[in-house]
Amino acid sequence: MGKVTVGPCTLEERDGEIESLTRWWRQACAGTGRLVLVGGDAGAGKTVLVEEFGRRLGDVRLLRGSCEPLTTPIAFGPLRDMAHSLSPPLRQKLTGPADPVEARHLMLDELRGGAGPTLVVFDDAHWADEATLDLLRFLGRRIEACPAMLVVVYRQDEVGARHPLRVLAGDFAALPVVRRLTVPMLSEAAVARLAEGTDIDPAELYRRTGGNAFFVTQVLGDGRATVPPTVRDAVLARAARLGPGAREALDALACLGNRAAPWLVEAVSGRAADDLDACVDRGLVAADDGAVTFRHELVRVAVMEAIPPGRAAALHRRALAVLGARPPGEVEPARLADHAERADDRAAVLAYAPLAAQRASTLGAHTEAAAHLRRALEVFPGSPDADRAGLLEELGRQCHLADDLDGALRARQEAVEAWREVGDDLRRGGALVGLAITAAHLAREIPLGEKACDEALALLAGQPPGPEYALACAIRGKLSAMAFRNADAVAWGERLLAMAGEGTGPLERALALLPIGIGRAQDGDVSGLDLIAESVRLAREASANDQAGLGYFWLQLICVTRRWYREAERWYAEALSFTEEHGQEVWRQWLRAFRSRALLDQGRWDEAEALASEVLRTAGVDDGRRMIAMVVLGRLRSRRGDSDPRPLLARVRSVMVTAEPVVGWIIGSTPALAEAAAYTGDLDQVRAVVTPALATAEEQGEPWLLGELAYLLSRADRPGEVQARAAEPYRLQLSGRPRESAERWQEIGCPYEAALALADTTDEGMLREALAAFDRLGARPMRDITARRLRRLGVRDIPRRPSRGAGPDGLSTREREVLTLLADGLRNAEIADELILSRRTVEHHVAAVLRKLGVANRSEAARYARRNDVTARRPVVPPSPLTP
Repeated sequence: MGKVTVGPCTLEERDGEIESLTRWWRQACAGTGRLVLVGGDAGAGKTVLVEEFGRRLGDVRLLRGSCEPLTTPIAFGPLRDMAHSLSPPLRQKLTGPADPVEARHLMLDELRGGAGPTLVVFDDAHWADEATLDLLRFLGRRIEACPAMLVVVYRQDEVGARHPLRVLAGDFAALPVVRRLTVPMLSEAAVARLAEGTDIDPAELYRRTGGNAFFVTQVLGDGRATVPPTVRDAVLARAARLGPGAREALDALACLGNRAAPWLVEAVSGRAADDLDACVDRGLVAADDGAVTFRHELVRVAVMEAIPPGRAAALHRRALAVLGARPPGEVEPARLADHAERADDRAAVLAYAPLAAQRASTLGAHTEAAAHLRRALEVFPGSPDADRAGLLEELGRQCHLADDLDGALRARQEAVEAWREVGDDLRRGGALVGLAITAAHLAREIPLGEKACDEALALLAGQPPGPEYALACAIRGKLSAMAFRNADAVAWGERLLAMAGEGTGPLERALALLPIGIGRAQDGDVSGLDLIAESVRLAREASANDQAGLGYFWLQLICVTRRWYREAERWYAEALSFTEEHGQEVWRQWLRAFRSRALLDQGRWDEAEALASEVLRTAGVDDGRRMIAMVVLGRLRSRRGDSDPRPLLARVRSVMVTAEPVVGWIIGSTPALAEAAAYTGDLDQVRAVVTPALATAEEQGEPWLLGELAYLLSRADRPGEVQARAAEPYRLQLSGRPRESAERWQEIGCPYEAALALADTTDEGMLREALAAFDRLGARPMRDITARRLRRLGVRDIPRRPSRGAGPDGLSTREREVLTLLADGLRNAEIADELILSRRTVEHHVAAVLRKLGVANRSEAARYARRNDVTARRPVVPPSPLTP
């Protein structure tokens, strides 16, 4: 391995990483952009590696920013660092009136239209705010057409299985532009080479440091023959030799963050510039483009932890006073709120945290906005107060927008109670509507949503007409539609239209048309879809983007559950593009969940598995999105004869137990569980699962759920009375007309169900057709059942069951998926959680991977994956077509 001299230290064992970065940079320069995820433990040398790579490129456009470890991160933190190098319009968006959608597009323009190729570095992305993550998600899907390379540097040891950055990386799994690079610790030989010419024992240095590049350079830079036991000790040993004034300057910088202007350090510390220069001379601090910065975040943490609590609070009070006196808008409220909290200044927290929340929300950083509001509420006096109730209501809204639906539910329940204590019925009614909105998104809380909405309507009926009452009517219509009370849904929408009268604005009409369109479409009137589409158009016209996303959600839900796949295709690409453009990750995941179900229904099973797995990895909460994805994967396991899907499907059903009568037709866990039981011959479970659900379905009247449940029960018992309201293909099949049923299924675009209809006969010709269809799909259980039926008819020339292939390295699709996660540093338990498998199953897969690759351990397997650019080679799911 070669080594590269970088300033005062040496870059060891990084030739391969530099070579990979250089190769991807050339591809970017040729017009095929790249997004590179550079991971490694703290101190592994990730930042030094990327800096050296940038230096080697010479005179290229370099944009670099970092995320900060504030209590609550600043929205678009990395963009603010590089603002001086960005175009004036984008700079204005970052400092003036904010629009995250415009900011994302302007940043994309920066990468498309520069004078030459652009290298963008986002450092310390494990601390990224929600707006920055949305920006990375947006750019990652579009950078392929840009002459640019975006490098995202993060600590693997701080990114667990459910960390937002890990979720984002999972979302990137199928993108061809994404590359991964892991920076390992130094080997013992590399540490020995670095220690040459010193009095330090290289074996002892390696034993103490574990090959941590930063730790090694700290020890060697100190010039002593002893090796401190920890990084902290090494840093503090160097800091201890500073004079009192320099140490005070160093402490002030640690309280201000990793980077600050020299004048600010001097103002907070009360020390002269010479004292700060001494910190630079000692190698603890570096000068960087008009600012001073710690050599590494580990230095700042070590210094910060050594400051006595009283002195740290005093430094934060000084920082708050200095920064608070700056002109309005110059200092981010989030930074002021952070200093206020660390200074234990409750009044300042109440002053700055709500402002920081407002700013974060405007930029689309709703997770950070919620954190700021919680910070304010923690210091709020406990007595009933309208300001406190307002903060709770806004906290509920921000949690909902951040996809923290459980947090939103709690906050909105508290807001309802707080407004009751204050005695404001109008605001209490509005808070109840918000509670109903969140409850409607959590399938298990549908009954709570209906109760809250009815209570809101009762309260608001005595108030002057206003937006709260209109929204309550719209939500009531939506809840009626979810319970398949279509006439009620239409009535609520028409009531809202009549109440609004002439001159109704676009948003009011959008709210009214949505339940009308839903009710009509669910009753089988395809023209209802046009009303929903008109509602979407009006919502977009009114810039009510979340309402537009809701409309797109209903278009896909209805089209997919009613098996109108051509109509689903008509809207899917537009809906997906809209949600991506506006950072609506929740709606986007709903769309993708429904799409995975459509792909399953249409026999595109590999694509369905890929998409459902992505939704499962990236959806934030256990709501309907994850439930649909789990059902899709469970049905695939059933139909392919893979691992037993019943534990997975039972888990879904246990979550859905309170909502199953209302939205079971959306999720489909009951028929999926019954199907799995039928394949194993457990007919008692089929009866136990289906019988009560069928009674509810008869009452609801949803034709497709009714037909499927009746068909499944017929597999356990003799066919009973054919349901007149069941969907036509099921009616034909239950009436003993398999050929007509199969033809209707084919017209709709469902090959598996068509084969099931043909297999449910004693006709040799139809059974052979079914067998061939099951072979094409890879449906082994039904293939074997059909083959047995043919044998009972005396047929002997039955084709052999096709074998399932593996990749060029001998790994199956599942094993490659396990290897990809293994290379990302996940433990078996985390892999099991990601893939919804048992830990024992994952252990078997890991053992198979090691055996097939001929490697001794997980580390060697991970190196193989990085060296060979292994990712889970799932089919890339195109945005279209959905048509058969």
